[in-house]
Amino acid sequence: MLFSVGAAAAVFLALFFGLQWHIALCTVLAVGVYFGLFLLLKPTRRLKWSGTPFAPEEEKVEQLFEEAADDMRVLKEAASTAKSPGMRKQAGTLYQTGARILHYLMENPEKTAQARRFFTYYLDTAARLLARALEFERTGLRSREVTDVLQKTEAVLPVLQEAFERQFTNLMHGELMDVEADISVLESMIHMEDKG
Repeated sequence: MLFSVGAAAAVFLALFFGLQWHIALCTVLAVGVYFGLFLLLKPTRRLKWSGTPFAPEEEKVEQLFEEAADDMRVLKEAASTAKSPGMRKQAGTLYQTGARILHYLMENPEKTAQARRFFTYYLDTAARLLARALEFERTGLRSREVTDVLQKTEAVLPVLQEAFERQFTNLMHGELMDVEADISVLESMIHMEDKG
């Protein structure tokens, strides 16, 4: 990315100041150089699966996704069968965010290692809490202890949602930086054009 920005800036400066071409033409060519080099030099994000037999690391990734699928089934069940409307809504939100994260990781499997905490702690904890809450609801008990546990479970679900979203943002950090760099280059080009 930095190389692309540098090359685009060099082309712009050389054409505008060196050859004294029109600023609009210089800007268009510099932007073209930037995007051309950026796309040419950008590393591919997809990990090619080798198929069977799996390498040990691929087996671990496969196991993480299988366990995540089990956890997601619990979230989906809670979203449709929990007696508390608040718990149903929160479980549904967690399920949707979790599904988006898993879809992103399937598209970018090389980032799975960065999501280990999501798999092994946040998603797993959400599934365990909701599974127990559903179990307590099925018992039909209305004791103060059971009611307290259900209320505490419902109250902690938004905290888990924040953790899910934070994990997703961290996973997309590279893409966010790319977009910010593109915007910065575009703003610089427009600013230089306005001055000219």
